[in-house]
Amino acid sequence: MAEHKRKLAAIVFTDIVGFTKITADDQTLATSLLDTQRDLLKPIVEAHNGKWLKEMGDGLILIFETVTDAVNGCIKIQETAKNIEHLKLRIGMHEGEILLMENDVIGDDVNIASRIEAFSAPGGIAISNKVNDAIARESHFTTKYLGKPKLKGVGQSVEVFCINSHGLPETNMSEVSAKLEKSSTFIYASVGLALCLFIFIYLFLTKQDSVESIAVLYMDVGSNSELNYLETITEDLIFDLASTSQGLLKVSETGKVKKFKNTDKSLDELASEIDVSYVFQSSIQKDDNGYNLRCRLYDSNQEKDRFINKWFIESKNLQTIVGVLVENIIKELDIEASSEFKRLEFDPEAYDLYLQAKSIYALSSSQEDNLKAIDMMDKAILKDENLVMAQIYMGTMQDEQGNYEEASRYYSKALTKGKILQDNATIAEALRKQGTLLRKNKEFDKAVAKFSEALSISTILNDKSSMAKTLNSVAISYYRSGDKDNALKNWLQALSIAEELGDKSAISKRLNNIGIWYWKDQDYSKSIEYYQKSIAIKKELGDVRNIGKTYNNLGKIYFSMGDFKNAVLQYDKSIETKKELGDNKGLHSSIFNKGQAYFYLNEFDKSIYEFRQSMELQNSDFHMNEKYRYIGMCHYYLGNYDSSTVYLSRASQFFKEDSIKLLSIIPFQMLSDLKHENKTNIEMKIKTFEKIALNKDPLPADYVLTNWAMYEALINLDNYSGASSYLEDAYFEIKARSKNIRDKKDRNQYMQTNLHKKIATAWAKK
Repeated sequence: MAEHKRKLAAIVFTDIVGFTKITADDQTLATSLLDTQRDLLKPIVEAHNGKWLKEMGDGLILIFETVTDAVNGCIKIQETAKNIEHLKLRIGMHEGEILLMENDVIGDDVNIASRIEAFSAPGGIAISNKVNDAIARESHFTTKYLGKPKLKGVGQSVEVFCINSHGLPETNMSEVSAKLEKSSTFIYASVGLALCLFIFIYLFLTKQDSVESIAVLYMDVGSNSELNYLETITEDLIFDLASTSQGLLKVSETGKVKKFKNTDKSLDELASEIDVSYVFQSSIQKDDNGYNLRCRLYDSNQEKDRFINKWFIESKNLQTIVGVLVENIIKELDIEASSEFKRLEFDPEAYDLYLQAKSIYALSSSQEDNLKAIDMMDKAILKDENLVMAQIYMGTMQDEQGNYEEASRYYSKALTKGKILQDNATIAEALRKQGTLLRKNKEFDKAVAKFSEALSISTILNDKSSMAKTLNSVAISYYRSGDKDNALKNWLQALSIAEELGDKSAISKRLNNIGIWYWKDQDYSKSIEYYQKSIAIKKELGDVRNIGKTYNNLGKIYFSMGDFKNAVLQYDKSIETKKELGDNKGLHSSIFNKGQAYFYLNEFDKSIYEFRQSMELQNSDFHMNEKYRYIGMCHYYLGNYDSSTVYLSRASQFFKEDSIKLLSIIPFQMLSDLKHENKTNIEMKIKTFEKIALNKDPLPADYVLTNWAMYEALINLDNYSGASSYLEDAYFEIKARSKNIRDKKDRNQYMQTNLHKKIATAWAKK
């Protein structure tokens, strides 16, 4: 009797596309094709720890020890087959338990693998959800969800995907004869589909009437400090309420309500300040047996309570609080909840650890606290793998700690588990987190793909807050990859949704992003317009910290366009704001920038004063080279040649390892030497400068000033031919830069600065 062996394996079915017709037309070709298939593909299977189990006409049954071996082996098979005429394969794959009998295999999972093959594109690979889950943690594989197939004689629920990375074709469902079940389960769209789907649904949704809005205040835990961690339940409540209400209720983000913790303001005042129709309050107290939960939903338009409820929650049911509150709010406001809304129950100890870990990490003042939070979150995950939000939060913590591989692992776990639980809101969040990680690694195309998947899910859920966040993430990815047009398009879409939601904080941020875009595009007038709008909203919100940063950026814009007086005014506003906050690091930066502006205004005494102020605030090596350089140049123009020599020499010590930056010092050292009638080292400095200048990429930031100073030095040495080349470089550089400035007024402003006028005048006299 043959030995029967039961084992877990990756099962693969293949067939040759159009083989029946090939056989009918040319039997010799058909036979030859089967021989070629065997000769070429069998070694590939064996090289990937697979077994060439059975040939059924043109079809093959293969088994592999692991899913990874199977996927890699099948990708190699398709890469090989596409180079062979007539050998176009469909491949289906599933993982499950099989009963192995010599050269045959049986079992329910074998049947699933055989039927999945029909969903493969010619030259492609179709896989089950089990295979998809197994490769989800490996970022170099990407897949597209196709649906739930009707599998005759199969009792278990199966979802089918296709692999769309590694040059493999996606399945076109219109060309597949196999049927899918009608299901409300979300279809995971490809990048192109996701974006198209977003545009369609977004345009549809934006035509809807305005919806109600709610602010969920932080849970009050009373005077018992041991319960402070429970207030983090609020963050989960906000997330679940936003995703569950399908866009039929605008839910204020955590950042908007956080500043109202422990406030004395009335509910009417809060509703007005946050700009919402409803305010939700809750409190929690612990006794020996569990938790006393109280909540209140206030209608600011009617100036009355919609409900005041209280419950007793047993300790073991702490994890149900969010579901209870979401259910009550939605029911009272008569909102149709998402069809996938479900109250998942978790291990109570795991959920408690998760809340504690979040709280410790959020309030952390040391690395010791960070590690403690990470350890607690890890314990929560080990106790209950269905606690997906813990996996996402763990990924975030690991990401912020610089442990990117660990972060990626946890995001993948969350994504896999989210798909199993059919928790689309969590899936979208995990995809967005994965995209952010890929962006940090400069894998911009992969990042955009993840963000696009997340966007399509959020769009179907009508979770506009998530949509806006994701669009912003897409924009940043495009911007950093150099695709400026797509960056602007996505930022404008994110701004539009933020405006629809009335989320002033998000509006301010998107205006700021767009302002940066126009600044880098050298459309300074438009950039200033967006920055000023952003500042107006920040003032309304009392966002003092970011007001200071934005004024500093405004100063940089005016500096870029040569309007140094306005630059100083903006830097002054930034300095004033940062002083109020005690933000010495930010203050140092604004004062330094102000010193630069005074230099180009030829107000050298003021410039020196600002740089010295900056030194007092931050006397480390940071920017010290630049401070010494500017002070040295200021002293030269003030006629303090001894001081100029001293400071330029100090600056050169910092630039020993940076030859390009030395370019900006050498001409002024030469000018100081000339004033001291010290010509012995000048020839050597000229040679050094010319040697470095042969490689001017990257150019120093003040390349124009450097060339002008070199021109002045060589003129003083009566080297007119040498001086002329540096004047030419300076002149054509400012002309090239001015041409890139979009606005004519800004362009004229740039050409009218003191330095640029000197250069243009000298060039005209040449």
